Amino acid sequence: MKGFKILLYFAGIFLVFSCSNDPDEEPLVEKTARIEIEFEGSLDQYLVNFGVHSLYTGQSGFVSATIVQPSELEWTQVIEQANTFNISTPLTFSELIVESAAPVHTFGFIFNVVHTGDIPDEDFEDVSATIRVFGNNAEVQTFQYTARPVGEVSEPLSETVRF
Repeated sequence: MKGFKILLYFAGIFLVFSCSNDPDEEPLVEKTARIEIEFEGSLDQYLVNFGVHSLYTGQSGFVSATIVQPSELEWTQVIEQANTFNISTPLTFSELIVESAAPVHTFGFIFNVVHTGDIPDEDFEDVSATIRVFGNNAEVQTFQYTARPVGEVSEPLSETVRF
């Protein structure tokens, strides 16, 4: 009987050490990221604020972002040390497309529209946007955004996506 207890003791010790408490980390999957934002509403009465940040490759590599459409649009602010790309511009276009320069496994974005303060006319429509996130040209997530009514404080949409 004493031998059986010792056997159970060693079996228990073996099981404790063979089972790891560390959760298995998922492998990093890297894909070329693309964000497409389609706007609807009274575009000419809004300012769009959009930023992409934390475009990571490998363990700690940074990737830049490129504005694909409208092609003449450029980043308002680029902070290379923080891997952040921001744009703040009057909303004169119905679609904004941004793409990572290389495959990434994680990135974040913040999106907001602000009414410029012009007095709305009877045809005024609050801006809404459909934000689609793609990885290697396959849609991964979709977000909906609707601007707050004129005179109310706007609320940004802030998301982090990991492939």
